[in-house]
Amino acid sequence: KMSPQRALLLGAGFLFAAKSTAYDIVVIGGGSAGLTAAKFGARFGKRVLLVEKARLGGDCTWTGCVPSKSLLAAAKAAHASRTGSTYGVKSVGEPSVDWAKLTGRLQRTITKIYDEDDSPEALGRLGIEVMGGTARFSGPESLVIASGGGGSSPGGSSSTQVTPKFGVVVATGARPIVPNSIAGLAGVEYLTYEDIFTGLSAQPKAMTVVGGGPIGCELAQAFARLGTEVTLVAEQLLPSEDPEAGAILERVFQREGVKRAKGRAVEAAARGKGGHAVTVQLASGETEVVSGDALLVAVGREAVVEGLGLDVAGVACTDGGDKGIKVDANLQTSNKRVYAAGDCVGGPQFTHVAGFQGAIAARNLLLPLSDRGVLSAAPPACTFTSPEVASVGFTKAASEGGAGGGARRRGPLGRLFGRGNEEGEVATIERKLARVDRAICDLDDPEGLIKIFYRPKDGTILGALVVGPSAGELISELNVCMAAGVKLPALASIMHPYPSYAIALQQMAAEVYYDQLEKSMPLYDTLKKVGL
Repeated sequence: KMSPQRALLLGAGFLFAAKSTAYDIVVIGGGSAGLTAAKFGARFGKRVLLVEKARLGGDCTWTGCVPSKSLLAAAKAAHASRTGSTYGVKSVGEPSVDWAKLTGRLQRTITKIYDEDDSPEALGRLGIEVMGGTARFSGPESLVIASGGGGSSPGGSSSTQVTPKFGVVVATGARPIVPNSIAGLAGVEYLTYEDIFTGLSAQPKAMTVVGGGPIGCELAQAFARLGTEVTLVAEQLLPSEDPEAGAILERVFQREGVKRAKGRAVEAAARGKGGHAVTVQLASGETEVVSGDALLVAVGREAVVEGLGLDVAGVACTDGGDKGIKVDANLQTSNKRVYAAGDCVGGPQFTHVAGFQGAIAARNLLLPLSDRGVLSAAPPACTFTSPEVASVGFTKAASEGGAGGGARRRGPLGRLFGRGNEEGEVATIERKLARVDRAICDLDDPEGLIKIFYRPKDGTILGALVVGPSAGELISELNVCMAAGVKLPALASIMHPYPSYAIALQQMAAEVYYDQLEKSMPLYDTLKKVGL
């Protein structure tokens, strides 16, 4: 059976030698940032060459967003079957999972999205030339593009020197971090997000998940709902978010049977055929050994920047923990003809951020003037657990530095509006999900909250945290309000349908608006007396 990667490289829409060296822009990398950059260039009539060494679509299509959300959909169906009696619907016992059918649907979902949006044929229809191979700078303005190699292309490998008219967008993405702090890990069979969706021929009976970030939390809950015995190893859940979000997930996971080893994985050893034993250093100083037949390591991602000849082009990388390509606010590197976008620049690693930056990088390279591609506040983010956890802008994690991950939320907003700010304090309004009518209808014991941070002086919304169903949609509305300058009291006059989750935002805004009215009542009383 032909692998997806080989099938891609042999696709009819892939070039194995550049048709020309006369390109306006070369995009290196075919993930979210690269695809968006290439489509932007083609949309404005530029001649675009997109170079991808593996699979168009990147992590999101093949190993991230698309397969994980398909898996979450299956897990949600299993959970609904298991808990139907709560709603008066008789359960038929523990749901039985057809692993082959589940993974088959997952792969069909990937193929559908890839064929329609990401394939060489789809891009070709937009006027984008796609080459399967690698690109390396040979100078400040030129690239050597090598196609095929290793027998992956019909005609062997070839190379072409290209000097694009306007320049280059680097969008090489990121890869999973394999921690060197876990002794013996190299001698153990383990999975990362890159192979978790293709590396399991059968559903694991027992899985250990190392890492409490979004990937670890989503997949731990999904596999547990499907019937796998899951142990999640992490000192804290979602450490980059408001601590209250992690605490809510802790309670939900406990109810759903996800075991927790609260500490750091320090050693791994092989046990039997494909099995493992992971030693966990607990906060108390004691150790705990966790075993299973599948081990998922999900401790983060790192930028892919090697092998590009960046030094030859005069493109600098950051020295800090992100170790990505160094860019300014407009995504320009230290070489004015080279822009970079997406995960390879470090910072928040989200598909929507990468896509946004890809478009901005191409726009700034090809068109006059510039738009800002590095946002001053934390972008909207959503972890698609159940309940979902979504946030945007300023949060408690920003103001207090968070617990092990505040740096992501800290930034210009944290400095402007943090504690001790002379321009005024940050006010918070919060509503528990147990006070949201729709949540009461949907859930017997709603876990979650909506928390909005705003400037009390004028009602400017600074950020928000939402934990609950449809949190990603709710945070999107608040993000629009922030971008459009809609003040929190004004949101009270924007009608929302009842009983939606979103009407809670209007109700919370009304509380702030009524507080303002109450403070102005002496003036209103006077105006009323004179007939106004």
